[in-house]
Amino acid sequence: MVKKIKEKRPKKETPSLNEIKSAKLKKYSLILMLILTLSMIAFGTYLYMTTSYQHYKIVQKDQKASSDALMQKMKQMLEEEKARQATLPLPPSPVAETNVSTVVENNQSSEKPLENNETQAVAVVQQTPEEESKAQERSEVHDYERSLKESGKPARSHDIVRKKYPEGTTPRLAIIIDDVSFPWQTRSIKEIPYKVTPSFFPPTKGHPETIRMSQEFPFAMIHLPMESKNYSSPEPETLNIVDSSEVIEKRIKRIKEWFPHIVYYNNHTGGSFTADYHAMDRLVKVLKENGLIFVDSRTVGNSKAPEITKKYGMFLYSRDVFLDNSLDKNLIRIQLKEAVTKAKKLGYAIAIGHPHKNTLEVLRDSQDLLNGVEMVYLKDL
Repeated sequence: MVKKIKEKRPKKETPSLNEIKSAKLKKYSLILMLILTLSMIAFGTYLYMTTSYQHYKIVQKDQKASSDALMQKMKQMLEEEKARQATLPLPPSPVAETNVSTVVENNQSSEKPLENNETQAVAVVQQTPEEESKAQERSEVHDYERSLKESGKPARSHDIVRKKYPEGTTPRLAIIIDDVSFPWQTRSIKEIPYKVTPSFFPPTKGHPETIRMSQEFPFAMIHLPMESKNYSSPEPETLNIVDSSEVIEKRIKRIKEWFPHIVYYNNHTGGSFTADYHAMDRLVKVLKENGLIFVDSRTVGNSKAPEITKKYGMFLYSRDVFLDNSLDKNLIRIQLKEAVTKAKKLGYAIAIGHPHKNTLEVLRDSQDLLNGVEMVYLKDL
């Protein structure tokens, strides 16, 4: 008989009271540390969120303050500009201020009633760049061409005294753009990548922004409307050969008030006026008394400008080349080459163009034709 030997198993020791307390203490410590850790994370999160929100509010406040300051500054600048504009004289009305001599010219040269001319003056505002390019009536070129047809001779240049530059001086070319009247024209002129001199009409109801536009350029001229025998639609307040010294002085002083920063004046049309000795004598005298300089567009062959300016001891700038006798781009480029050739031959040259779309595009894209000459403003000749 097999005896089952009972193995004696060791009795499980009962933990002591101290061990139980120690285990409980560890358990509670862990729980407490977990609670503290979670509390610190929660507090840190709260602190971060609070700080971030406060920072956000501060940034928002600073941005608002900056925006308010900027708006205030812009408002102040706007008010200052309004105040400055308010000090400028108002442009004349092309109808109300047309003088008697202009009416006489209208009746003699075009035999059209005044109402027709008024309509034409206002209609200019409606022209697009393409339409204006076709409207060659506004160009001195036609005055010049008619003068050539009548006289059969080109405009004289032998009476003109030219400046002399030291040998080795780079030839200079100044290009004047006449008839500048509208914003699209100034935008196109600014696209030309070299110096070009815009010549602005005095403001009228038909083109009221010329004062403001002239201030956008570092150098500009006044395109002064003067009587032409062949011109049917004169600008308002065109100077006429019958105008007295008082009428001329009033007109010039008013333009000088509008454009106090401009010194150089050239004639718009003016075939009759520049060919009249006494009319030119009255004009040049007034210009000299007001510190202004006349530039002869040479729209006729018998201009009295050379002898009158010599009489008053004034240097005379005169046109050498018209760029846009034709609005064909190839022919405009040929005229530009002619201006460069004359500059190289004579030391400097003055070319006149008009703000036709084709003319401005040719000037913009023909810098390759200007090698060997320095492009300058007229004042730098």
